[in-house]
Amino acid sequence: MIRTLSRLRWPLYGGYLLLTVLALMMAFTPGLALLGLPPERVTFTPAMLTGLPWSLPLFLLKLDSVTTLAVALVANLLNVAVGLMLVKAGE
Repeated sequence: MIRTLSRLRWPLYGGYLLLTVLALMMAFTPGLALLGLPPERVTFTPAMLTGLPWSLPLFLLKLDSVTTLAVALVANLLNVAVGLMLVKAGE
């Protein structure tokens, strides 16, 4: 089990990075245009989900869109950094 997880740590981290990039693309209009979606489909929910646990207050509080986007971006950046540290620590 440990060997399997150690072999999968980089692909799992890469998959998480891909999900994070797609979630953040859905929070911006140019990203939606690249995905072929109309600008009315802007949503912060995927970015809030990939930013958990740091973005948990966004589910509990009703904030304006600029603050929500800023907190979601910082939460995702923290998760990417912590994930990279965890993946590299296993080597």
